[in-house]
Amino acid sequence: MLANIERLKRKMADDDLDGLIAATAENVQYLTGIRSVSLQLHPYFGQCYAVITCDTPERVTLVSSTGEIDQVLDASAEIADAVNFGTFYRENYDDGALPNHEQRLHRLTNQPAQPNGGAALAAAIKRIGLAGKRVGIDENGLRIGVEAGLRQALPSTNFVAAASAFAWVRRVKTGEEIRRIAAAALITEQAIAAAVSIARAGVTEQELYLEFNRSVASQGGRAEFTMIKFGRNSVSGQVLSNRTPLAAGDTIWFDVGATYLGYWSDLARTFSFGEPSQRVRELYRAMVAGEQAGIDQTRPGMTGGQLFDLTVQAVRDNGEPRYRRHHVGHCIGAEVYEQPILAPGNDIEIEAGMVINIETPYYEFGVGAVHVENPFVVGDGEPNRLLTKGTPKELVIL
Repeated sequence: MLANIERLKRKMADDDLDGLIAATAENVQYLTGIRSVSLQLHPYFGQCYAVITCDTPERVTLVSSTGEIDQVLDASAEIADAVNFGTFYRENYDDGALPNHEQRLHRLTNQPAQPNGGAALAAAIKRIGLAGKRVGIDENGLRIGVEAGLRQALPSTNFVAAASAFAWVRRVKTGEEIRRIAAAALITEQAIAAAVSIARAGVTEQELYLEFNRSVASQGGRAEFTMIKFGRNSVSGQVLSNRTPLAAGDTIWFDVGATYLGYWSDLARTFSFGEPSQRVRELYRAMVAGEQAGIDQTRPGMTGGQLFDLTVQAVRDNGEPRYRRHHVGHCIGAEVYEQPILAPGNDIEIEAGMVINIETPYYEFGVGAVHVENPFVVGDGEPNRLLTKGTPKELVIL
Protein backbone atom coordinates (compact mmCIF):
# COMPACT_ATOMS: atom_id res chain seq x y z
CA MET A 1 0.00 0.00 0.00
CA LEU A 2 1.00 3.63 -0.38
CA ALA A 3 0.41 4.91 3.14
CA ASN A 4 3.01 4.86 5.89
CA ILE A 5 0.77 3.36 8.58
CA GLU A 6 3.19 3.78 11.46
CA ARG A 7 3.74 7.43 10.61
CA LEU A 8 -0.03 7.92 10.39
CA LYS A 9 -0.51 6.37 13.82
CA ARG A 10 2.24 8.54 15.28
CA LYS A 11 0.77 11.76 13.90
CA MET A 12 -2.78 10.94 14.96
CA ALA A 13 -1.52 10.18 18.48
CA ASP A 14 0.57 13.36 18.62
CA ASP A 15 -2.38 15.49 17.45
CA ASP A 16 -4.89 13.60 19.63
CA LEU A 17 -7.03 12.62 16.63
CA ASP A 18 -9.58 9.83 16.88
CA GLY A 19 -10.16 9.94 13.15
CA LEU A 20 -8.91 11.52 9.96
CA ILE A 21 -10.73 12.48 6.76
CA ALA A 22 -8.93 12.78 3.40
CA ALA A 23 -10.60 15.08 0.88
CA THR A 24 -8.02 16.01 -1.78
CA ALA A 25 -7.26 13.69 -4.69
CA GLU A 26 -3.73 13.16 -3.40
CA ASN A 27 -4.72 12.34 0.17
CA VAL A 28 -7.59 10.05 -0.87
CA GLN A 29 -5.16 8.17 -3.10
CA TYR A 30 -2.60 8.00 -0.29
CA LEU A 31 -5.05 6.20 2.01
CA THR A 32 -6.81 4.05 -0.58
CA GLY A 33 -4.71 3.73 -3.73
CA ILE A 34 -7.67 5.16 -5.67
CA ARG A 35 -7.12 8.18 -7.92
CA SER A 36 -10.61 9.66 -7.72
CA VAL A 37 -12.15 10.35 -11.13
CA SER A 38 -14.58 12.83 -9.58
CA LEU A 39 -11.89 14.92 -7.90
CA GLN A 40 -9.90 15.07 -11.14
CA LEU A 41 -12.75 15.82 -13.55
CA HIS A 42 -14.85 18.05 -11.29
CA PRO A 43 -12.45 20.25 -9.32
CA TYR A 44 -15.18 22.65 -8.20
CA PHE A 45 -17.92 20.27 -7.09
CA GLY A 46 -16.61 16.68 -7.18
CA GLN A 47 -16.47 14.88 -3.84
CA CYS A 48 -14.71 11.75 -2.64
CA TYR A 49 -13.47 11.06 0.88
CA ALA A 50 -11.46 8.47 2.76
CA VAL A 51 -12.04 8.13 6.49
CA ILE A 52 -9.82 6.29 8.97
CA THR A 53 -9.68 5.78 12.73
CA CYS A 54 -6.63 6.03 14.96
CA ASP A 55 -6.98 2.38 16.02
CA THR A 56 -7.03 0.84 12.53
CA PRO A 57 -5.83 3.40 9.96
CA GLU A 58 -5.14 0.61 7.48
CA ARG A 59 -8.91 -0.06 7.21
CA VAL A 60 -10.55 2.70 5.19
CA THR A 61 -14.14 3.83 4.78
CA LEU A 62 -14.64 5.30 1.31
CA VAL A 63 -17.25 7.95 0.54
CA SER A 64 -17.99 8.17 -3.17
CA SER A 65 -20.69 8.97 -5.69
CA THR A 66 -22.61 5.88 -6.77
CA GLY A 67 -21.38 6.37 -10.33
CA GLU A 68 -17.76 6.13 -9.23
CA ILE A 69 -18.14 3.56 -6.47
CA ASP A 70 -16.66 1.06 -8.94
CA GLN A 71 -13.24 2.54 -8.12
CA VAL A 72 -13.33 0.42 -4.97
CA LEU A 73 -12.17 -2.37 -7.27
CA ASP A 74 -8.89 -0.47 -7.88
CA ALA A 75 -8.08 0.05 -4.19
CA SER A 76 -4.69 -1.07 -2.91
CA ALA A 77 -5.75 -0.60 0.72
CA GLU A 78 -8.49 -2.48 2.57
CA ILE A 79 -11.81 -0.72 1.95
CA ALA A 80 -13.66 -1.89 5.05
CA ASP A 81 -16.82 0.01 4.18
CA ALA A 82 -18.18 2.32 1.49
CA VAL A 83 -20.92 4.94 1.67
CA ASN A 84 -22.33 6.20 -1.61
CA PHE A 85 -24.39 9.19 -2.66
CA GLY A 86 -26.40 10.17 -5.70
CA THR A 87 -28.10 8.15 -8.43
CA PHE A 88 -26.50 5.82 -10.94
CA TYR A 89 -27.72 2.67 -12.69
CA ARG A 90 -25.91 -0.59 -13.40
CA GLU A 91 -28.49 -3.04 -14.72
CA ASN A 92 -28.55 -6.80 -14.19
CA TYR A 93 -31.13 -8.79 -16.17
CA ASP A 94 -29.18 -12.03 -16.14
CA ASP A 95 -30.12 -14.66 -13.58
CA GLY A 96 -26.65 -16.19 -13.73
CA ALA A 97 -24.18 -15.85 -10.88
CA LEU A 98 -21.92 -12.81 -11.05
CA PRO A 99 -18.17 -13.09 -10.45
CA ASN A 100 -17.09 -11.85 -7.02
CA HIS A 101 -15.95 -8.38 -8.09
CA GLU A 102 -19.23 -7.79 -9.95
CA GLN A 103 -21.23 -9.04 -6.96
CA ARG A 104 -19.46 -6.48 -4.81
CA LEU A 105 -20.12 -3.70 -7.30
CA HIS A 106 -23.77 -4.74 -7.66
CA ARG A 107 -24.20 -4.58 -3.88
CA LEU A 108 -22.52 -1.18 -3.58
CA THR A 109 -24.49 0.27 -6.50
CA ASN A 110 -27.82 -0.84 -5.07
CA GLN A 111 -27.34 -0.10 -1.38
CA PRO A 112 -29.33 2.92 -0.10
CA ALA A 113 -27.62 6.09 -1.29
CA GLN A 114 -27.23 9.37 0.58
CA PRO A 115 -28.53 12.50 -1.17
CA ASN A 116 -25.15 14.24 -1.46
CA GLY A 117 -21.48 13.98 -0.55
CA GLY A 118 -21.75 15.92 2.71
CA ALA A 119 -24.58 13.73 3.97
CA ALA A 120 -22.66 10.61 2.96
CA LEU A 121 -19.56 11.81 4.83
CA ALA A 122 -21.63 12.50 7.95
CA ALA A 123 -23.15 9.01 7.67
CA ALA A 124 -19.68 7.46 7.36
CA ILE A 125 -18.45 9.31 10.44
CA LYS A 126 -21.40 7.99 12.44
CA ARG A 127 -21.06 4.48 11.06
CA ILE A 128 -17.46 4.03 12.18
CA GLY A 129 -18.00 5.50 15.63
CA LEU A 130 -16.35 8.91 15.22
CA ALA A 131 -19.41 11.00 16.12
CA GLY A 132 -18.64 13.02 19.23
CA LYS A 133 -14.89 12.43 18.82
CA ARG A 134 -11.97 14.62 17.69
CA VAL A 135 -11.68 14.28 13.91
CA GLY A 136 -9.06 15.80 11.62
CA ILE A 137 -10.48 17.10 8.39
CA ASP A 138 -8.55 17.76 5.17
CA GLU A 139 -9.74 21.36 4.82
CA ASN A 140 -7.96 22.05 1.52
CA GLY A 141 -10.22 19.57 -0.30
CA LEU A 142 -13.60 20.57 1.13
CA ARG A 143 -16.24 22.01 -1.17
CA ILE A 144 -18.13 25.10 -0.06
CA GLY A 145 -20.71 24.28 2.59
CA VAL A 146 -19.51 20.76 3.43
CA GLU A 147 -17.80 21.63 6.72
CA ALA A 148 -20.75 23.74 7.88
CA GLY A 149 -23.07 20.85 7.04
CA LEU A 150 -20.92 18.42 9.03
CA ARG A 151 -20.90 20.67 12.07
CA GLN A 152 -24.67 20.99 11.89
CA ALA A 153 -25.23 17.25 11.44
CA LEU A 154 -22.67 16.29 14.11
CA PRO A 155 -22.67 19.12 16.67
CA SER A 156 -20.83 17.12 19.35
CA THR A 157 -17.96 16.18 17.01
CA ASN A 158 -14.80 18.27 17.27
CA PHE A 159 -13.58 18.87 13.73
CA VAL A 160 -10.05 20.27 13.43
CA ALA A 161 -7.96 21.28 10.42
CA ALA A 162 -5.62 18.44 9.40
CA ALA A 163 -4.22 19.23 5.94
CA SER A 164 -0.88 19.92 7.61
CA ALA A 165 -1.03 16.51 9.33
CA PHE A 166 -1.41 14.78 5.97
CA ALA A 167 1.48 16.83 4.56
CA TRP A 168 3.71 15.81 7.48
CA VAL A 169 2.89 12.12 7.15
CA ARG A 170 3.43 12.10 3.39
CA ARG A 171 6.86 13.78 3.49
CA VAL A 172 8.65 10.49 4.17
CA LYS A 173 7.94 8.10 1.30
CA THR A 174 7.11 4.42 1.46
CA GLY A 175 8.85 1.94 -0.82
CA GLU A 176 5.88 1.86 -3.19
CA GLU A 177 5.83 5.64 -3.44
CA ILE A 178 9.54 5.73 -4.26
CA ARG A 179 9.02 3.04 -6.90
CA ARG A 180 6.36 5.16 -8.59
CA ILE A 181 8.41 8.37 -8.44
CA ALA A 182 11.41 6.52 -9.91
CA ALA A 183 9.23 5.07 -12.67
CA ALA A 184 7.86 8.53 -13.51
CA ALA A 185 11.43 9.87 -13.65
CA LEU A 186 12.60 7.04 -15.91
CA ILE A 187 9.66 7.61 -18.27
CA THR A 188 10.57 11.29 -18.41
CA GLU A 189 14.28 10.66 -19.02
CA GLN A 190 13.44 8.29 -21.87
CA ALA A 191 11.01 10.80 -23.36
CA ILE A 192 13.71 13.49 -23.27
CA ALA A 193 16.01 11.08 -25.10
CA ALA A 194 13.29 10.42 -27.67
CA ALA A 195 12.81 14.13 -28.28
CA VAL A 196 16.57 14.75 -28.53
CA SER A 197 16.86 11.92 -31.05
CA ILE A 198 14.94 13.92 -33.66
CA ALA A 199 16.99 17.11 -33.14
CA ARG A 200 18.40 18.31 -36.44
CA ALA A 201 18.70 21.64 -38.22
CA GLY A 202 15.26 23.04 -38.98
CA VAL A 203 13.26 20.86 -36.56
CA THR A 204 10.93 23.02 -34.45
CA GLU A 205 10.33 23.35 -30.73
CA GLN A 206 6.79 22.13 -31.34
CA GLU A 207 8.01 18.94 -33.02
CA LEU A 208 10.21 18.09 -30.01
CA TYR A 209 7.26 18.92 -27.75
CA LEU A 210 5.02 16.45 -29.57
CA GLU A 211 7.69 13.75 -29.60
CA PHE A 212 8.24 14.12 -25.85
CA ASN A 213 4.52 13.81 -25.12
CA ARG A 214 4.17 10.85 -27.50
CA SER A 215 6.99 9.01 -25.75
CA VAL A 216 5.56 9.61 -22.27
CA ALA A 217 2.18 8.24 -23.33
CA SER A 218 3.73 5.23 -25.06
CA GLN A 219 5.43 4.28 -21.78
CA GLY A 220 2.23 4.44 -19.73
CA GLY A 221 2.80 7.87 -18.23
CA ARG A 222 0.94 11.13 -18.56
CA ALA A 223 2.71 14.32 -19.66
CA GLU A 224 1.78 17.07 -17.20
CA PHE A 225 3.91 19.98 -18.38
CA THR A 226 6.25 20.16 -21.37
CA MET A 227 8.50 23.20 -21.67
CA ILE A 228 11.01 22.83 -24.50
CA LYS A 229 12.68 25.90 -25.95
CA PHE A 230 15.63 26.64 -28.24
CA GLY A 231 18.44 29.12 -27.67
CA ARG A 232 17.52 32.54 -26.36
CA ASN A 233 13.80 31.59 -26.47
CA SER A 234 14.26 29.67 -23.22
CA VAL A 235 14.54 32.87 -21.19
CA SER A 236 10.73 32.82 -21.53
CA GLY A 237 10.32 29.15 -20.76
CA GLN A 238 6.65 29.33 -19.76
CA VAL A 239 5.74 30.42 -23.30
CA LEU A 240 4.38 27.57 -25.39
CA SER A 241 6.80 25.72 -27.65
CA ASN A 242 6.44 27.18 -31.12
CA ARG A 243 7.71 26.82 -34.68
CA THR A 244 11.16 28.28 -34.02
CA PRO A 245 13.61 26.11 -36.02
CA LEU A 246 16.70 24.64 -34.43
CA ALA A 247 19.97 26.17 -35.60
CA ALA A 248 23.65 25.45 -35.01
CA GLY A 249 24.84 26.73 -31.64
CA ASP A 250 21.39 26.70 -30.04
CA THR A 251 20.83 25.20 -26.63
CA ILE A 252 17.85 22.87 -26.23
CA TRP A 253 16.21 23.41 -22.84
CA PHE A 254 13.86 20.92 -21.23
CA ASP A 255 11.81 21.54 -18.08
CA VAL A 256 9.32 18.71 -18.19
CA GLY A 257 7.14 16.65 -15.89
CA ALA A 258 4.97 13.57 -16.03
CA THR A 259 2.96 11.35 -13.72
CA TYR A 260 2.88 7.61 -13.35
CA LEU A 261 0.14 6.01 -11.23
CA GLY A 262 -0.46 9.38 -9.60
CA TYR A 263 3.20 10.18 -8.78
CA TRP A 264 5.25 12.97 -10.32
CA SER A 265 8.50 13.58 -12.11
CA ASP A 266 10.02 17.02 -12.72
CA LEU A 267 13.28 17.01 -14.68
CA ALA A 268 15.40 19.61 -16.42
CA ARG A 269 18.15 19.08 -18.99
CA THR A 270 20.19 21.33 -21.26
CA PHE A 271 21.80 20.22 -24.53
CA SER A 272 23.71 22.09 -27.23
CA PHE A 273 23.09 21.63 -30.94
CA GLY A 274 26.62 22.04 -32.20
CA GLU A 275 29.34 23.97 -30.44
CA PRO A 276 27.98 26.15 -27.62
CA SER A 277 29.22 29.57 -26.63
CA GLN A 278 31.83 29.85 -23.91
CA ARG A 279 29.20 31.55 -21.75
CA VAL A 280 26.89 28.52 -21.97
CA ARG A 281 29.77 26.15 -21.15
CA GLU A 282 30.65 28.15 -18.04
CA LEU A 283 27.05 28.39 -16.89
CA TYR A 284 26.46 24.69 -17.38
CA ARG A 285 29.54 23.80 -15.34
CA ALA A 286 28.40 26.07 -12.48
CA MET A 287 24.80 24.78 -12.47
CA VAL A 288 25.88 21.12 -12.41
CA ALA A 289 28.33 21.84 -9.57
CA GLY A 290 25.60 23.48 -7.52
CA GLU A 291 23.15 20.65 -8.09
CA GLN A 292 25.76 18.02 -7.24
CA ALA A 293 26.74 19.83 -4.04
CA GLY A 294 23.11 19.74 -2.95
CA ILE A 295 22.77 16.04 -3.73
CA ASP A 296 26.01 15.14 -1.97
CA GLN A 297 25.63 17.32 1.12
CA THR A 298 21.96 16.89 2.04
CA ARG A 299 21.59 15.29 5.47
CA PRO A 300 18.63 14.53 7.76
CA GLY A 301 18.15 17.36 10.23
CA MET A 302 19.18 20.04 7.75
CA THR A 303 16.46 22.56 6.88
CA GLY A 304 15.18 23.45 3.44
CA GLY A 305 16.72 26.89 3.90
CA GLN A 306 20.15 25.47 4.72
CA LEU A 307 20.08 23.27 1.61
CA PHE A 308 19.14 26.34 -0.43
CA ASP A 309 22.08 28.28 0.94
CA LEU A 310 24.73 25.63 0.27
CA THR A 311 23.42 24.94 -3.25
CA VAL A 312 23.40 28.59 -4.27
CA GLN A 313 26.87 29.08 -2.76
CA ALA A 314 28.24 26.12 -4.72
CA VAL A 315 26.99 27.67 -7.99
CA ARG A 316 28.65 30.95 -7.03
CA ASP A 317 31.89 29.23 -6.11
CA ASN A 318 32.01 27.36 -9.41
CA GLY A 319 31.78 30.08 -11.97
CA GLU A 320 28.63 32.20 -11.56
CA PRO A 321 29.25 34.49 -8.56
CA ARG A 322 26.13 36.56 -9.27
CA TYR A 323 23.78 33.58 -9.12
CA ARG A 324 20.47 34.20 -7.36
CA ARG A 325 17.28 32.19 -7.05
CA HIS A 326 14.00 32.18 -5.12
CA HIS A 327 14.27 28.39 -4.64
CA VAL A 328 16.46 25.50 -5.80
CA GLY A 329 13.97 22.65 -5.56
CA HIS A 330 11.28 20.95 -3.58
CA CYS A 331 10.14 17.60 -2.33
CA ILE A 332 8.06 15.58 -4.78
CA GLY A 333 5.56 12.73 -4.67
CA ALA A 334 1.80 12.67 -5.26
CA GLU A 335 2.17 16.43 -5.72
CA VAL A 336 4.89 18.03 -7.79
CA TYR A 337 5.67 20.60 -5.10
CA GLU A 338 5.77 19.23 -1.56
CA GLN A 339 7.46 20.63 1.53
CA PRO A 340 10.13 21.46 2.26
CA ILE A 341 10.61 23.90 -0.56
CA LEU A 342 14.34 24.64 -0.83
CA ALA A 343 13.95 28.38 -0.33
CA PRO A 344 15.51 31.08 1.84
CA GLY A 345 14.46 30.71 5.46
CA ASN A 346 12.48 27.50 5.01
CA ASP A 347 12.75 25.87 8.45
CA ILE A 348 11.17 22.48 7.73
CA GLU A 349 13.62 19.71 8.60
CA ILE A 350 14.74 17.21 6.00
CA GLU A 351 14.17 13.58 7.01
CA ALA A 352 15.56 10.29 5.75
CA GLY A 353 13.22 8.82 3.18
CA MET A 354 12.16 12.13 1.66
CA VAL A 355 12.43 12.48 -2.11
CA ILE A 356 13.92 15.85 -2.99
CA ASN A 357 13.88 17.35 -6.47
CA ILE A 358 16.93 19.61 -6.62
CA GLU A 359 17.46 22.12 -9.41
CA THR A 360 19.72 25.01 -10.40
CA PRO A 361 17.95 26.99 -13.12
CA TYR A 362 19.50 30.07 -14.70
CA TYR A 363 17.91 32.48 -17.19
CA GLU A 364 19.73 35.26 -19.05
CA PHE A 365 18.51 37.51 -21.85
CA GLY A 366 20.45 36.91 -25.03
CA VAL A 367 21.60 33.50 -23.79
CA GLY A 368 18.45 31.62 -22.76
CA ALA A 369 18.25 29.04 -19.98
CA VAL A 370 20.74 26.59 -18.50
CA HIS A 371 18.98 24.24 -16.14
CA VAL A 372 19.50 20.82 -14.52
CA GLU A 373 17.14 19.01 -12.14
CA ASN A 374 16.89 15.53 -10.61
CA PRO A 375 15.13 13.67 -7.77
CA PHE A 376 17.00 11.82 -5.02
CA VAL A 377 16.10 9.89 -1.87
CA VAL A 378 17.60 11.22 1.35
CA GLY A 379 19.66 8.43 2.92
CA ASP A 380 19.56 7.22 6.50
CA GLY A 381 23.24 6.76 7.26
CA GLU A 382 24.01 5.88 3.65
CA PRO A 383 24.62 8.12 0.61
CA ASN A 384 21.67 9.88 -0.96
CA ARG A 385 20.32 7.92 -3.93
CA LEU A 386 19.49 9.42 -7.31
CA LEU A 387 16.29 8.18 -8.96
CA THR A 388 17.56 9.07 -12.44
CA LYS A 389 20.73 8.46 -14.41
CA GLY A 390 21.68 11.96 -13.28
CA THR A 391 22.85 15.07 -15.03
CA PRO A 392 25.80 14.63 -17.44
CA LYS A 393 28.82 16.35 -15.90
CA GLU A 394 29.77 17.84 -19.26
CA LEU A 395 27.34 19.59 -21.56
CA VAL A 396 26.09 17.13 -24.16
CA ILE A 397 26.77 18.43 -27.66
CA LEU A 398 24.49 16.98 -30.34
